[in-house]
Amino acid sequence: MVALGSTSQTYLVANLHYVNEPLVNMREHPSHASKIVSQALFAEEVTICEKKNAWSLIKTSEGYSGWVFNDGIVSRQDVYSHQIMTSRLNATIYKEKDIEYGPMKILPYGSKLNRIDMEDPRWYKVVLPDNCEGYIQKGDAGIEPPLVSQAELVYFSQKFLGIPYIWGGRSSFGYDCSGFVQMLYNQMGILLPRDSKEQIQDPRFKDIPLNTIEAGDLIFFGKSREKIMHVGLFLGNNQFIHTSIRENMPWVRISRLSDFEWSGHVDAYYPFRAARQLVSTR
Repeated sequence: MVALGSTSQTYLVANLHYVNEPLVNMREHPSHASKIVSQALFAEEVTICEKKNAWSLIKTSEGYSGWVFNDGIVSRQDVYSHQIMTSRLNATIYKEKDIEYGPMKILPYGSKLNRIDMEDPRWYKVVLPDNCEGYIQKGDAGIEPPLVSQAELVYFSQKFLGIPYIWGGRSSFGYDCSGFVQMLYNQMGILLPRDSKEQIQDPRFKDIPLNTIEAGDLIFFGKSREKIMHVGLFLGNNQFIHTSIRENMPWVRISRLSDFEWSGHVDAYYPFRAARQLVSTR
């Protein structure tokens, strides 16, 4: 650990750092009263850029930065490897191979786990980033599934219907619009930028006329192209899946492009719409 500059700023260079909670909220400033900008998820490797009292300024692999409470981050001298991932929207880790003792942690979908024993017919034994051991039922986790096609993504996306909208959300505990679309495209091996205003500028996509939009394409909404505020995944048949607080329905849901709210009408909240289609995976 090497300290640079003032005593309130410590830059760590010796260790690897991982999220050890189901998720940690990343904030604009080192305070619980500060706005959330994003989330870092369980077993995600992060870079610690600065420490201030009980807070750390972290950067995720996608380049997003924010302040998190230190308790959610652990340091390791070695890489946290994983062989399985959670396959349910909520998956429980137990301290013992017995559900009657209650959960050790409840993890969101896609959480990576280091499996150290699989002999039991019901349980995987796992070790967490902080080296604590636990157990997860085999019905709640498995090997990482193969990448899906854009057509398959349409059906996959609908398993998340009804999950709450959460500002900055990136997990099955709650998504925001761009976090939801980012997670979906990740199932195809495509890592999108974090925010919708950046996603619309992704050079791997091209603009297409709305009347040529296909299932799996992205549909963006905003005040103008320079003020993009929302994104969803087109499903076909004039429908798209997304998450939003609009219409007093703060959850993942399916809407129609012909609905006034999403029509791009000059008097709608989002008078601008744009369709974008993936043309390159590089």
